[in-house]
Amino acid sequence: MIINAQANQYRARTLRPGIRQRVAADRTGTMSASLRRALLLVLASAVVVVLVVGQLLHWGVVRQYRQVEQLRAVSARLETDNINLRAKRAGLMSPAHIEALAAVRLGLHAPARGQVHHL
Repeated sequence: MIINAQANQYRARTLRPGIRQRVAADRTGTMSASLRRALLLVLASAVVVVLVVGQLLHWGVVRQYRQVEQLRAVSARLETDNINLRAKRAGLMSPAHIEALAAVRLGLHAPARGQVHHL
């Protein structure tokens, strides 16, 4: 077996700082005017976009709410009409109404007692 194949003593390697360390070390805490202006422009644009999208969504919700209210009104009116038509149909289908209509239009009358003979 070879002893001390590497004759150099162990030394901890010192690494040069990477790009992140250099950028962090160079930071002075102030931004340039053009960078600040660009950042404010991006933030203002984002706020405007959020407000516009919120307003568009609000208009859509209001429009849908109006449609729902209109449909509820139509549904209530149709339900009332349905009840009235069912009552009218019941009146028209009653035996008293049918007999009166047959007497007026066709001249038909219910037979008296003794007129009907069963074989």
